[in-house]
Amino acid sequence: MTRLWPAPGHPAILRTSGVRLAALGAAVAAMGAVIVFVVIYYGTLGSLRQTLDASITNEIGEILPQGTATPAAEAAGAINAALAEKPFRIFYALSGPNGAALAGNLRLPLPAPGWHTLDTPAGGAFAQGVMELRVLVVRLRDGASLLVGVDGTMIRRLNDLIRRSFLIGFGLTLSLGLAAGIGFGRKALARVNAVSLASREIMAGDLSRRIPLAGSGDEFDRLAETVNAMLDRMQHLMENLAAVGNEIAHDLRSPLARLRETLELALRDPEPAATGTAIAEAIAQVDGALALCGAVLRLAQIETGARRASFSNIDLTDLLNRLVETYETVAEEAGHRLIAQVTPRLAIRGDAQLLNQMFANLIENAMTHAGGPARIGLVARAEATRVTVRLTDDGPGIAPDHRGAALRRFGRLDPARHRPGYGLGLPLSAAIAELHDAVFTLDDATQGANRPGLTVTLVFPASNAPRPG
Repeated sequence: MTRLWPAPGHPAILRTSGVRLAALGAAVAAMGAVIVFVVIYYGTLGSLRQTLDASITNEIGEILPQGTATPAAEAAGAINAALAEKPFRIFYALSGPNGAALAGNLRLPLPAPGWHTLDTPAGGAFAQGVMELRVLVVRLRDGASLLVGVDGTMIRRLNDLIRRSFLIGFGLTLSLGLAAGIGFGRKALARVNAVSLASREIMAGDLSRRIPLAGSGDEFDRLAETVNAMLDRMQHLMENLAAVGNEIAHDLRSPLARLRETLELALRDPEPAATGTAIAEAIAQVDGALALCGAVLRLAQIETGARRASFSNIDLTDLLNRLVETYETVAEEAGHRLIAQVTPRLAIRGDAQLLNQMFANLIENAMTHAGGPARIGLVARAEATRVTVRLTDDGPGIAPDHRGAALRRFGRLDPARHRPGYGLGLPLSAAIAELHDAVFTLDDATQGANRPGLTVTLVFPASNAPRPG
């Protein structure tokens, strides 16, 4: 069962690759933002906290010159001396073993020994603008406890600022990523829907329909160009397929009618000699029909590309020289002259049997259709990364508006209808050329002449393999 896209019941935009890639990109960006946040957060706050902790440690060192062995009374004196200098946002608290306050500018129950962060007390701030303290509590040997703290409000504010900045940046990153994804997704979805619509029309039978191009030259346009080229090829093959039945029927009608007439005459004339002649003629008619079927099958096999598997490095110079040697005598007997100029060491990749058949067809076609004594020329040479072969004659040629018909299967032009053959020589040669990625063109040999002749040009990609000889 054919599945239609998009599936019913699912938001199409959310199922596009653009949205998914954008969501993935946004997730990666968000993960990167988290990593940056963690580094900045702990790096900045950690550095600031270390600075505060160092100042607290230095202050305790001045108050307790003997360390924890310093008597509480001496510590109280040091605190009072420090307070007399009105320190900026430094707080002290000294309590006795029973918890009674002995000295300091901070009145609160002391926490356990160690580092602490104290929040604003319920009754108000520690001092004007001081909302948080960073403190260190030390237990003296005589049981007293000393607290030294500094203003940690900056840490709190910086902490809040970093968190807000992160949340805003994180939200913007996700929002922009998803918005971009939806935008790209809509654009991609529109392109896909256009392709889907064109494909349905093609499946419905409109073989002239093509995938629309946006003109941006992006991957969608390149894919559309490739698909359109494939559709052109399919349309050409379908048109050939539609025409081949009529053409085969037309070309088989005459031999089959003659075969039937021959057999009827044999039935009327029981003489053995007449019967033998009739049977020989019938066999000749059947051979002609089989030859036509074989040519059509060969053409179909070539057009499918199945023969590419047998490609190898071909010494084109040797192949052409052998053909010229074979056909020079045949051309001379028919009153023609075959003149060849083949550059040494030409090499291409291909199927030697098919190439031999193609060039033989073209030479025989020139000898058949060039008319009276004709001059037939064959030139082959290397040009940069290409190998060019030109076969020319000085016959009547083919008018430009008739060349398309000449390359169509069974496309015999009216002057050639009386000659033997089925109109498959040039189409078969063109198909072999296309199989070898060669450009096959027909042109006048002499522009403006009464007998312009015909030039068949084949341009092959040169083989990269070392050339023979």
